[in-house]
Amino acid sequence: MIYSGGVDVGSTQTKAIILDENRKIVGRSLINTGAYVTQAAEAAFQEAVSRCIRCNACRQACPMCYCQTCIFDQNRPRWIGAGTDISDVAIYHLVRALHLAGRCTECGACERACPMGIDVRLLGRKLCAEVEDLYGYRSGETIEATPVLSSFAMDDPQDFVTEP
Repeated sequence: MIYSGGVDVGSTQTKAIILDENRKIVGRSLINTGAYVTQAAEAAFQEAVSRCIRCNACRQACPMCYCQTCIFDQNRPRWIGAGTDISDVAIYHLVRALHLAGRCTECGACERACPMGIDVRLLGRKLCAEVEDLYGYRSGETIEATPVLSSFAMDDPQDFVTEP
């Protein structure tokens, strides 16, 4: 069994999922921490990305990164800085995680490719758990399924707009 947890920033609760050896969710839990986790979540994220040297090995190894022109390589306009400044690195990982939400199949190629030993899938796991909770979609389960961020329905949940 593998434990993976995620925090709701600004909340007093932590969402936890338990995965089996095939990375299938076998359990879920909502843990009341009794304290706001904003600072702890930010510190954990900053610690993880502070080791990143922006070599792009994770992106190059990822079978789901197949855009003809990657937003990180665009220079007209340059949307995201290419340096190793902590803000550039944080934006890189946040944008990459959002871009792969609903597509990451947990193959682990990114983690194996990282020369700094960063498990770049942690943020993605949190997003995948949220996508599954909200939309019932799990990446990589069936080839026929339309990726969740590639579809829209009028009855999709909208509570994230009104309830922070």
